[in-house]
Amino acid sequence: MIGFSKYIGGISIKNKIFIANLLIIVVFISTQSYFANTISQKAIIEKEINNSSRELVLIKNNLQTLVSTIEDYSKILASDYRLQNVLYNDLLLNNEFYASKPVEGLNNLSMKKTLSETISNIVEPNTKIKAVSILTSNHHWVDVGFADNAYASRIFGDGYGVEDRFYLPTWTGLIKFGFIYEGEDNVFAVSKTVIHKDTGKTIGRIFLYVKETTIASIYEEGKTKGGEFYIVDSAGRIISAQNKAMLYRDFKEAVSINIPENGKDTTFTQGSGSEEMLIFTHHFEPLKWTIVSAIPVNEISSDRKEINQLILGIGAACLLLALIVSFLLSRSITRSIFQLAKTMREIRTGKMQVRSAYQSKDEIGYLSEGFNNLMDRIEALMAENVEKQRTKAEIEFKLLQSQVKPHFLYNTVETIISLIKLGLGKQAIQASQYMANFYKISLSNGNDIISIGEEMRLTESYLEIQQLRYVEYMEYTMEIDNEIMTYSIPKLTLQPIVENAIYHGLKLKKEKGIIRITGRRSGNNVEIEIYDNGAGMHKNQTTAIMTGSSVFDEAGGFGIRSVSNRIRMLYGDRYGLQVESEYGVYTKIIIVLPLRHH
Repeated sequence: MIGFSKYIGGISIKNKIFIANLLIIVVFISTQSYFANTISQKAIIEKEINNSSRELVLIKNNLQTLVSTIEDYSKILASDYRLQNVLYNDLLLNNEFYASKPVEGLNNLSMKKTLSETISNIVEPNTKIKAVSILTSNHHWVDVGFADNAYASRIFGDGYGVEDRFYLPTWTGLIKFGFIYEGEDNVFAVSKTVIHKDTGKTIGRIFLYVKETTIASIYEEGKTKGGEFYIVDSAGRIISAQNKAMLYRDFKEAVSINIPENGKDTTFTQGSGSEEMLIFTHHFEPLKWTIVSAIPVNEISSDRKEINQLILGIGAACLLLALIVSFLLSRSITRSIFQLAKTMREIRTGKMQVRSAYQSKDEIGYLSEGFNNLMDRIEALMAENVEKQRTKAEIEFKLLQSQVKPHFLYNTVETIISLIKLGLGKQAIQASQYMANFYKISLSNGNDIISIGEEMRLTESYLEIQQLRYVEYMEYTMEIDNEIMTYSIPKLTLQPIVENAIYHGLKLKKEKGIIRITGRRSGNNVEIEIYDNGAGMHKNQTTAIMTGSSVFDEAGGFGIRSVSNRIRMLYGDRYGLQVESEYGVYTKIIIVLPLRHH
């Protein structure tokens, strides 16, 4: 040990720096490469799990939307007055009282025309429904479209079964069905019993056909990585797949994957080596289907191979560069060290005004220059920090605007389209007017501060449109004192809170809820209260919102936190949000603003 110390002591500072840097860099790069490889593999798999889970949730939501839409169309068609009149007249013309009269019933051309006009509005290309069949009360299949009635008769029969006693739409499994001009195809059939609205009699039954490819397009369009998607029914049979040859086969035998029977969404791996698969399952409860995603682990790990190559390349380049730089530095750095050390010793004696006289373009020169500028920059850094906080609040507000406007515009246009399809032109015009009013006020010539009256009209337009979309979930009232209408408020203050009340409050309750907005003057302040009797929040959520901490949870913390931070940034910590909530009962948010005229 003594001999080694003497040997080290005999090496020049330049060589010591070079050798030490070389050892440190080699050890660092080797260690970093090892851990980067391990961590990247774990991170990539976890990322794929999260992405695939979100993708399956999105597929399930889109599937729910499609199923609900098809069932809604079956209900609309079953209640259409023209269809009911034709089927009821056919029932009357073919009863025993008229048995002596030879009547062709629905073979009458005018009746065919009426049914064709009725059905044409809800089939392709207007909707995702391929075709429609009608079974009359007299057990006749109606030929009013592209559906082959011979297939319908063979598959469903000419009579009525137990399912016809129910009023709700009923889905069949995957079946092969014939179309007049296209031949056989794989479809799902949705049947709905037609009940006469006046007599309550069963006057027919309608069948809506949805192609399997329509279901498959839901997961094929959003596919981001290799692997396969399947939809399996409750009997374990494949009813939708990217490979159509797999249809109708037993899932376990065809794919060799065991789906857990506990009814819960699961993620697991199966197999080993090159055959290892990452399996995701999501249960679609309305139809007892299971959505399965199977991704080969090798495809997930392909990204890791590229990362490893990148790490090795960067490591080799860094090592070479470090050798060169370390050699040059070790030779030149010692000349400036003593001068800088002298300056530091003077600072240690309390001479805080001392500045280094060393000037150079190397690292020691940068260090010297940085030291000289340190005290001068303290004040500038403090001012810069304040400006950054203000900019952060403005960015959050712009981000909130960028999320609200396109999302709101998309949903409103979808609502207007639905109203027009349902023949509710007056309501569609109203929705368009509310949307125009919302955007007119929200633009407001680029002003971020508007009057409370304008903010109330903007919020009312938003609520009117939302009420058209969620009439079963909500109603609202607004009671604002005229005295405060001319005072100012940051734009889009109420909308994020109201949106949170709808999506995370009222929609989570089974019964219809209410949003109540009141505004009044309180001393030198304006207080606006938003109350809803929705799902409420836990105490830790209300505390996080009031303190302005960073929360991004199911309670919609981002939008509310952004509102609170903007108010505090504009007017001070005396103002902002006061939150009161009881989980499962209600939520009350009070906005406190200074009394300032717009």
